[in-house]
Amino acid sequence: MSNGVAGSCRWRCTRGQTTCVNWNTRHQDAPQSPAQEPLAMCTAVARSIGAKADKNRFRARALTVFTTAATAAIPVFIGLSGDDFVTGKVVPSVLAALCATVVALGQFERPHERWTLYRRYQRLLEADAKRYTFGLEPFDNDDRDRTLGARVAQYELDLQAEWEGLIPSSAELATATKVGPTP
Repeated sequence: MSNGVAGSCRWRCTRGQTTCVNWNTRHQDAPQSPAQEPLAMCTAVARSIGAKADKNRFRARALTVFTTAATAAIPVFIGLSGDDFVTGKVVPSVLAALCATVVALGQFERPHERWTLYRRYQRLLEADAKRYTFGLEPFDNDDRDRTLGARVAQYELDLQAEWEGLIPSSAELATATKVGPTP
């Protein structure tokens, strides 16, 4: 692949922008010595998880603000409409339907739970990075690099397992879309 960049090139997509990363040059956030590699990995994973927590915090707050504002606006439109059909009936009906949709979306997506889940694992990784930096237990031995790597890997697996528990199952989706009383 010839793209004008000397050496090997890997493509990385970040926030919608595709860039070439030349792995033969030093990057600002790349580890500067082999001893910093486990710490850099831990920090990078914590940063990634923190970004996911921030995204879910925004979603949770946006869902809450929209639901509250739209629900509060319904009686205002009805009260101020007088005999106007559009502001007295159509607008409140549309707002009520949007609120129901947003609340259902929030129950399936569970942004509040995801926010707290991601933030908890971010804090666990940050705490391990501090323990590693200062040589505190369990990183107070010669095998500290392997210990940190193993802990980061285990945190990622645990996070994935807990995250999968937040995804609605096919049965839950089928039950939510079923019309009529459930048996």
